[in-house]
Amino acid sequence: MSPSVTARPDQAAREATGIATDPVRTLLHRHHTLCSAAVDPLEIAAALEADGITDRVAAEYRHRDVFSLAEELHARAAGDQPEDVARPLGAVTAPSTGCAVRPGRSGWGARGTLAWLWLVGYGLVGDRLLWALLHRGHRLGLHALGGAAAPTALALACVVAPAAWCAHWFTATARRALAGSRSLAEVRARLRPVLLVAVTVFTGLLLGFLWSARSALPPGRTAAPVTAYGAVAALGALLFLARLLAGHGLVRTAVTATAAAALAEALALAVLLAARLPGCGALAWPLDALTRALGPAALPLAACAVPALALVVHAFPALTRASAHWRGDPASASGTGADVPSGA
Repeated sequence: MSPSVTARPDQAAREATGIATDPVRTLLHRHHTLCSAAVDPLEIAAALEADGITDRVAAEYRHRDVFSLAEELHARAAGDQPEDVARPLGAVTAPSTGCAVRPGRSGWGARGTLAWLWLVGYGLVGDRLLWALLHRGHRLGLHALGGAAAPTALALACVVAPAAWCAHWFTATARRALAGSRSLAEVRARLRPVLLVAVTVFTGLLLGFLWSARSALPPGRTAAPVTAYGAVAALGALLFLARLLAGHGLVRTAVTATAAAALAEALALAVLLAARLPGCGALAWPLDALTRALGPAALPLAACAVPALALVVHAFPALTRASAHWRGDPASASGTGADVPSGA
């Protein structure tokens, strides 16, 4: 047996021993492509966060937090690679942050698109249709559809541009926070109030447009219970948060929330249609009692408010993570093959 052949197992054993005694080296091997192409430690920290590595996990690598671990990985990769290392194809560097940016995947698919169309359509005519089904007043309900839909349609149309501005402002502020932060905890602390302001400003503008639209109608048709305003606010907040999450790669969460709201409204109408069959009138009494107490807008309020609140609870930890705004490909770096940041 030649010496070269016997040397290979010894060399492999030495490398395995080195990796075992140096856990950071193991991590560097796992994220080698990312670390060698990164231009900033925060870019690595964001990818590590997306891979599920928290400050507690970083302690196992003998570091106080993820950012400190990322700094060492960045330094080691810079020492191991030449300065002119080739960057991944399709990746570009954002001028303001130095983070790798790839086009986001925010396609809604058929289910998400149908949910959006249903929610908007129900927001325009659903309350009157519900009232008509409950009281068997088809002509009366359908005759009033135009007057009921006009304020909501106008408010939703007017709030489209502010919604785009709020989303853009949040994203731009997040990128500046990434550039000026020294830790992932600092990124989260900076982004929480920014996200709260974006959602609050959007909801306030939507309610303002709705009030203005209703005030412009003749006096006899302006009265609306609080539930009517709440239903439109819940619908707008649901669509805004869903679009914001989808724009940052969390498409599945956004589609699930909107589809759940659309399904709840559709099931309610299906129950009312079934209640019109002989002997099935009792099926309608829960919805009848609800609408008599709070108005027909109570159903879309409940259907949209619950998913909207769920998105709020999900958005604050998910959209204040550095990995939500580092739009590289952590999946390729970690080998997980995920389309969205893990744990988000």
